[in-house]
Amino acid sequence: MQNHRNLIRSLAACAALALALSAAPASASRYDDSGASRWDRSANGSLVDVQMLVEGQAAPLYFAPGRWDRRYFQALRGHNYALRVHNRTDRRVGVLIAVDGLNVVNGERSKLRRNEAMYVLEPWETATIRGWRTSLEQVRQFVFVDEERSYAERTGQANGDMGWIRVLAFEERRAVAWFGQPELKRLPGDTRGGHADGDLRERESRDVRPQANEAPVLGADRMQKGEMNAPLTAQKSLAEGRAAAPQADAYAGTGWGERREDPVRETSFVTAATASDHLVFRYEYASSLRALGIDLAGDRLRHRERGELGFAKPPKW
Repeated sequence: MQNHRNLIRSLAACAALALALSAAPASASRYDDSGASRWDRSANGSLVDVQMLVEGQAAPLYFAPGRWDRRYFQALRGHNYALRVHNRTDRRVGVLIAVDGLNVVNGERSKLRRNEAMYVLEPWETATIRGWRTSLEQVRQFVFVDEERSYAERTGQANGDMGWIRVLAFEERRAVAWFGQPELKRLPGDTRGGHADGDLRERESRDVRPQANEAPVLGADRMQKGEMNAPLTAQKSLAEGRAAAPQADAYAGTGWGERREDPVRETSFVTAATASDHLVFRYEYASSLRALGIDLAGDRLRHRERGELGFAKPPKW
């Protein structure tokens, strides 16, 4: 991957780059200490709200007993999923997303830092992030597969964050009024201009804006013309994911799904020094959720209790 193709350049002094990890998780106010698992369909941060869509439907988000810093949702082998992110503010917001420990824009191992590729949402905008970005025009959809067939595993990037999704939201740094001629400080190795190495300079970030109300995303570094250079095909990944027989000890991962048109464009965005939101999700197959103390059976009872009127639909089988 060539550095000149990187679509994000860092914005702040090096000392501030690691501070994104200090953002606190969203409040788990829907969990109580009674031991019962509560659920909702949206995780609310101070800047963004996030839903998990499985085959287009908002999935229930659960809290496991004693685990309030993350939300769980059920993975369904062979089904597509996506993230719906809503900017709940009147200003632009940058959103960094990591799935299975990989940045969803460039497919690289994420360190959750503000200088990585990210999405940019306009005020009050809602975006749907459907997959791994392969170009400014297309993505490969997120699909639930067994961990051994995940995109991370098959690109040699399996890591300790398998089954985790992390969403960090950054405010945009506001313009500062300067009087006089301030110097631009530079990073070590930057020889442009007349400043000495060893200084720090502010760097500009480039993010991606959506077209036709599609998901705003930062473009990927690791892209060929319309395709990421990875040894995977949508048909093979989906076929293997759906044909695989369920195993008692199988764990879920995110695969390389079908190609989908999802155009975006680049834009300039200067991130704040730290993330305001750090929303954390875990997806697991039903058996694993139950092992973690999450009662999925209660979800069906809740649906029955609610009751809904409607019209007859053709049977699915």
